[in-house]
This record gives sequence, C-alpha cells and structure tokens, in this order.
Amino acid sequence: MDWQSMERQEMAKLLSENDAFATASAEAINLLLDAAEVKTIQDSDILIREGATGESIWMLLEGKWVVNVKGQRANEIEGCGEVVGEISAVSHTPATATVIAEGVGKALCIPQEALHHAMTEHPELAGSMLRSMAKYLGRL
Repeated sequence: MDWQSMERQEMAKLLSENDAFATASAEAINLLLDAAEVKTIQDSDILIREGATGESIWMLLEGKWVVNVKGQRANEIEGCGEVVGEISAVSHTPATATVIAEGVGKALCIPQEALHHAMTEHPELAGSMLRSMAKYLGRL
C-alpha cells in the first residue's frame, strides 16, 4: 500500500482501532494526524531506545519491529496498526525497551508534543491512553 498517499480517513481508522485511541473522538484523532508523519524506516533503525525518554509514539504500517529488553529479544511486532512508545511519551519516563526495525518498512510517527496537546484539548484521549497503558502494565 502507498502510505504517503493513504487517505486520512484510513489512517484515522487504524488509529481508532488501536486500544490506546479507542475512545478518542474524531477531533482528537484528527489533531494527532495533523502533526503525524509517515516515515520510511530502514533496517536496523532504532525507533525507541531503552532508558531514553520517548520523543514520539510510533504506529507500524508495514514491516517488522523487534523489541529488546536489557539486550534480550522480548517480542516482535508485525501487525499493521500496532503502537509503541506510548508509556514513555505520555509519562515523560525512560523507555523500558528498545524497538528496532527488522527490514525496511513504514511507520506513522506522532510527536510527543502533539500527543500532549491533543490530550489537553481532548481529555477522552488521555483517558483512552491511560486505560490502554494500565491494561498493558497489568500483563507484565
């Protein structure tokens, strides 16, 4: 799929189908999309570095990402619409894992500042993100 020309409506659908954005309003999703950018990710690119504060959240559009914790492979992400980096980006805390591209792919990048602005303007987005993060943390 050509993500650069992907219709905004399709991108909004992918976001709204993710737990982190499930109860966010269409206005909140549009605010995020206004600031987001589709990026080509190269093999071995590091999207998130363990111990660093997240500057963006990332949604996989195509490709594969590997999640390493303390240098050990902990998970693989291959599903279109999967999101990483939300805990660090929301909480301004160091990332608990490193996320590395395995092969070339595409991702939607939403800057931390845009996320915080959207959560301030649309509190339901903040609630959706917090519920999603609590679910995730409960699985650890």
